[in-house]
Parts: sequence; C-alpha cells; structure tokens
Amino acid sequence: MANSPVQIVLNSDAFIEALENNGGGGSKDFFAGNDNEFIEHRDNIQNQLSEIKSMQLVNSFAKVSYAKVTLKQTALAKSHRPTSQVFKRDVAPIIGAGDLGELFVELTPESIDKINTKVGQAEPETRYKEKNGKNEPNPSRLRSEVGAIEEISPYTASDKRNFSVKEAVKWLSNPQTGGSYMVELFEAPPARQDWDLLSKYKFDLFDSFFGGLTVLGTGLFVSRITTGQGSSVVFGIKLEKTDSSPVIQLYSSSTAGKSGEKKSIDLDLERHNQLLEYLGNHPLVKKVTLPPIITQSSTVKSQVKGKNFTVLAPDHKGSYPKICVVDGGVSDVYGDWIEDRWGLISSTDKDENHGTFIAGLAIFGQQLNGKAICREVDGCKIVDLDILPRVDRYSSYYSKPLEFFNELETAVQELKARTGVRIFNFSLNIEEHASTTGYSIPAQILDKIAEENDVVFVISAGNTHPRDIRKEWPSDHFDALKILASSRNDAIKKPAESCRNISVSALNPPHLDGVVPYALSNYSCRGPGLRVGLKPDVAHIGGSGTSHPILGHGLLSLDPTSNIVDGCGTSYAAPNVAKTLASLDHSIEGIVSRETLIALGIHHAVLPESLNDKNLRNVSKHLVGFGMPDGSEDILNGSSSAITLVFANRAISGHKMSFKFTWPSSLVRDGKCFGHAKLTIVSTPRFDYRFGSEFVRINIDAALRQLQNNGNYKGRLNAIYTPEDGDGSLYEKDQIEHSFKWSPVKVYEKTFPRGVGPSTEWKLDVEYLSRDGVTLPAAGVPFTAILTISDPDSEKPVFNDMRQMLQSLGVQAVDIKTAARIVPRV
Repeated sequence: MANSPVQIVLNSDAFIEALENNGGGGSKDFFAGNDNEFIEHRDNIQNQLSEIKSMQLVNSFAKVSYAKVTLKQTALAKSHRPTSQVFKRDVAPIIGAGDLGELFVELTPESIDKINTKVGQAEPETRYKEKNGKNEPNPSRLRSEVGAIEEISPYTASDKRNFSVKEAVKWLSNPQTGGSYMVELFEAPPARQDWDLLSKYKFDLFDSFFGGLTVLGTGLFVSRITTGQGSSVVFGIKLEKTDSSPVIQLYSSSTAGKSGEKKSIDLDLERHNQLLEYLGNHPLVKKVTLPPIITQSSTVKSQVKGKNFTVLAPDHKGSYPKICVVDGGVSDVYGDWIEDRWGLISSTDKDENHGTFIAGLAIFGQQLNGKAICREVDGCKIVDLDILPRVDRYSSYYSKPLEFFNELETAVQELKARTGVRIFNFSLNIEEHASTTGYSIPAQILDKIAEENDVVFVISAGNTHPRDIRKEWPSDHFDALKILASSRNDAIKKPAESCRNISVSALNPPHLDGVVPYALSNYSCRGPGLRVGLKPDVAHIGGSGTSHPILGHGLLSLDPTSNIVDGCGTSYAAPNVAKTLASLDHSIEGIVSRETLIALGIHHAVLPESLNDKNLRNVSKHLVGFGMPDGSEDILNGSSSAITLVFANRAISGHKMSFKFTWPSSLVRDGKCFGHAKLTIVSTPRFDYRFGSEFVRINIDAALRQLQNNGNYKGRLNAIYTPEDGDGSLYEKDQIEHSFKWSPVKVYEKTFPRGVGPSTEWKLDVEYLSRDGVTLPAAGVPFTAILTISDPDSEKPVFNDMRQMLQSLGVQAVDIKTAARIVPRV
C-alpha cells in the first residue's frame, strides 16, 4: 500500500553505544576429576611434538614445517582456543585452519622445545574453587589449553591430494582445464628482493621450494593465481611440451583472451609422478587439486512452442532495471534492449542459446509466463558479458589456470563503469574432479570481484546429471524424505557456495498437471554447502524436469531467432531472482549497498507451501534456502498491518547498535505483546580463506529482545529452521548449524499467538564477535538489519502505530526509495 513503504532509519548512528564485554567466562577443565587421564594426555601431546621435531631434523628442504592441531568437539569456541599459553603468536603462530576444530600451526625445532617445556608445566591435579556453595573446577589457563587439544599430528603428503597420477593426467588432458595443477601453499612468498629479510628457516623454505621446481626440467610453468589479503596462496603449475627453461611467476598476471603462444601439455606419466611426489614431500605445500572446468549449467534441449515472437523496442522515455548476463552471448534479436557488450568471443565461437533464453526471461518473462512465474514487470536492459566460448574453442581463449576469471574481473570492472550495472546473472557452474573439496577458488574469486566492485552475482545452484534426476516431488512429506534420502550426486555445484553472492535452486511451475506446484524441481541441486550459512540462498521457478505433453517444461523464453521455446534448469531460475534484485536497485534512488539489496530479497522470501512443514524443517533449508523472494513492488510497498524498518550502518570496534522502541499499541493486550516479528541481517565481514571452514573471521549478529521485570532484556526470536527440540545453543557446532553463527546472512523470526510479556519495551541489538586474534577493521564492518513487525491476521494498523511511536522518540525514518536524498548509506 502507498502509505506503508519500507522505512529506512536515517539516524541509526544515534543508537551506537559502547559494547559491554562480559568475557568468555573462566577457563574450562576438560579433564576435571580425571587427573590420571590428563597426565597421560599431556604426555601424549609432548610425544607427538617430539615426533614432529624428529621429522623436521631429517627434512632435506627446511627445518620449519606445519602441523595439524585438532581440538576436542567441546573446545571449538573462541574462549577455549590454545593460543594464549601453548601456541603463542611469537612462538608457534596459528597460520590457518582446515575443517571445524582443525588448526594449522607453524613449528620449528626450537619452538617445539619451548612448547614441550610449557605443556609439561600444566598442573597434573584438578583445582577447585567454591562458587554458590559448590566446589567447581578452577584450572589454570595452561591446563585448560592442553586439555582442549585432541591431538597434534604432522601434515603429510596424504593430507595434500586425493587423486592418482593417472587420474590427474586424464583430467589435465581436457583442454578446458588449462593443464595446470592448483597448488595451495601455507604461506605466500614475499617479493624476491625482500628475501634477505627472512629468517634462515623461512629463507630455506621458499628457496628450496622454488629451487626444487626448477630442477624438474624444461617446460615447467609456474604462475600465481590468487592475490590479495585473505586469499588462499595458490599457484598454477603446468608441464608443457617445450625446451624452454622453467618459468616461475611469483605474482599473477591478468592477461586473457587470444594472447600468447599456446603450448601443448606434457602428459608424460613419469614427469607428473615426479612433480606430484615433490609437491607431496615439500613442507610449504598445503594442498594440490586439479583445475575446474567452467560450463553452462546443463539444461534440456529447448522445444519450439510457438512462432516468431515480436520483440518490441523499449520505450526510450522509460527507465528500466539492468542485468548483466555472464554467458556465451545474447542474440541480437533483442535489439535496443541490449545496452552494451563485452565483445570477447567472436561470432563463430559463440553459443547464444543459453544466454538468449536467460535474457528473454528478464525482458519479456511476464508476458511469456505470467505473474505467478515472473513476478517483475516486463522490461530490462541487458549487458551482454559474452565470455564463455563454445567448448571446442575454449582453449583458444584461455590457456592459463582460471584465466577465465581474470577476464571476468576485468569485464565486471569496465562494464559497471560504462553502464552502472550491479546485478550479474551467473548461470555457469564448475565441473570439478571428484577429489576436490572445500570452498572453491572460483567462489573465492567471485567473492573478491563482488566486494571490490560493489556488485552481486546471482549464481545457479546447478543441475544433476540426467542419470541422477530424482523422482518427482510427491504430495506426501514422508515420501519426499525417502526420495531425498535415496538420491545421489545432487550436491550444489561450485561456485554457488560463494558467501558474498546469492545462489538459486529451481522450483516447479504452478500450472502443470502431474507436478507439485512450487516444489523443488527434480533436477535441482541442493545443499548443504559448507559449514557456514545456508546454500542455496533462495529458490525460484526454473521449469519442471518432467515434460508435460502439451505445456512442456512450463517455462517459456526465446531462442536466438526469436522463436518461443520452453526449457528448464537452475540456469533459468537465477534470472528471476536477478531481475528482482535489479528492480530493487532501480526503484531505490542513489546507490543501494550490497548488504541492503541482498537483505531485502532474503527478508521477503517465503517458503513454498509444499516445503513449509515441520516434518521437512531439517531438509527444506538445504533445498530452497530462505525461500522464494517476493516481487520488488511487494517488497518495497508493504502493508498497513506491518512495518519494515531498515538499519544500514557499520559495526565499529568496541561498540554495538542498540535501538530501543515500544511495541505497536494495536498488538498489545493485557500488557502482553502479540503479532509476528522477522529480523534479517546481512553483513560483509572479513574473509580469510587460509582458515578453511573458519574463513569468516567476524560474526555480525542481531537480536530482538524484550525488557523483563529484573531489568534485563530477553531474546525473543529463533533462527529460522531451529529444531523444535532445542535452540541450538549448546555447542559451537550446533550454533553454526542451526543459528547461523559466522554466517554473513542470518534470519530470525517468531509468532506470538498467546502474547509475550511482561513489558512493551523492546530493543534491536546488532553486535559482533571476532575470531581469536582478529580485530575489526578501522572502517568497521558494513551491515544492513531489517526488522518487520506485523499482524498475522492483517487487520491491525501496525504501520501507523509504529510511525507515531518513532516520531515521538525522535527517530528519523523515511521511505527507502527516496532516502538517498538525505542519507549517504542505504
């Protein structure tokens, strides 16, 4: 309704206050009352360290090495980390992490001696102190840290790769791989001219690594792939058929396209075996993986559903949202709807079918499919980032590892500068060797491009191989669970795990007989992704995998000759989400922050009816994420029985945002507060990919709390999908799984059908928690928090109640669509 638009709070700075630091409590004794077990454990830790030292002393490369420190499951929280007494930064620094509770530590023979001496000083007996009339364990910090460690083990060749030499050579024989191994190092080498500043151990480490590579002979090409703060340290290493001397580039070059002489890959098994053995033995090497292959998300062959579609030109007096289609090219049939092109791929090397179908959904989706499928009004300017050539021509454009992404980074930067486009539809996925695990390098690169260029990629979740397509979603929930339990090879495709961007799964259309409306399409890949947050983020209509005899897949667009065709795939679900984000960006004046765009889309996503059942709670989140977004018009205009408040600010070190308010009077009865509340927070914290599953280094969180009689405030919302039998607060791993801890995107909600008391005074808090040893950047961490309070019966005048209350408190809140006239951050 016109009188109830989304309100942005202009003076959110007025609610910033000092953060009370209550600390993490006392040290925990993991062996309380079990002193003999502790002594045995302490001795084992010392023996493990001594074994690592023995291996260092006979290592021919360098005396410095890296070890895995595995923590107990009950010791994953920051307050238990063994870094203040055992692995001190100036003795044996933690330089990365792997899986949850797995730390990587840098060790030298001297540092091992110091640690062993320190570990031996941990008191062998349980100490107690009286608290509330009871004796409770009161260990020293040292005993607590030693007890938190499960084991310390050397990092060996078996930790570094999970494929055979034969598998590698077969994979690298595909020209689309570029022929390079992806080699991640524990530490980045400094510029060669600065090696004189290194300690002898570190000098030997780097010198032996690069020197040993040159010994491998002619045709060796080494190039840095990733750079920048927090990047994994990755080099591409390739064996070429050439007599040229080894080439080692310590820093990446961003050249792409048809440049440079193409050399064929040397596929000699013995040479590859020699290289892989060397990489496995050198202590600097953390991981060796095989390169990914970039492909369009597989889709079914489109069927012509009608005659030629008349493509009307845009109204030159009108204004339209804007999407960049990252693909193999978009057909000229759209005429003036195409605002700009990158122009890398020659016309003879293009396959425009995929990109043309995607662009058609953005431009004419509603006319072709109706509002139930395409929720945005027709009309959209297209920026054609034609970057993916036909498969058989790929190696003519990209010969270096991940050169495709170098080109993408340059293109995004230039096209945004030329056109202002900020939403990039990325319906491409990565085919990886089965041995590859973890957060992919392509996802890391998309994170970096999105953050540095202030854009959002909307990424398709990927489609299963035809042989792995599931049975159609049934109406019975238990049958659905059986189908999911028996399905294989349908995990979300890379780079859809990207945590700076949005990934999209596919839903069935609502109008086909024989398929459940808005259920997960039978080809759509699903989560979970990594341990951080939900993936996919949202879902949208992508067409039915089961073709209807008359209506086909139930999703229509155009082919490169402007014929109406049908199709299905997560590729075709992504542009509907991209169009909504682009429409939000277009409807709001000025520059909208990435955090606000993403938060608006996710906050107003709704679970499809077919998946909104308590019996499916534990699986729905991995199928459709936060749900299916509303259209931009519904998002921005709201309802008179609800109010949506947006707070766009930054988390600053030592401070929090605390917004105190009174519950809407129309939702208060007998001193209790009724209604529904939903809270979404999206932030852009620092990422450091060297830390594996702990790569998110700062947790920005929000809570809606109600004042209690004792003067304290009580949290009233649960993370969506929280299990009914608990709040997920017991252990760190539970908070990560159920309560979005460390996720850049969090959503909480609750309905109060019986009312909650005892007061009408509430507050919205935005707080932060940093990893061990991490500080907030001086500029802070940008975030957007969105709070909606509503009447589930859609009757009470919540909007007007809250507006009056805000005005009485001096809160400056205006329609978000025009807020940029007044405030710099929206």
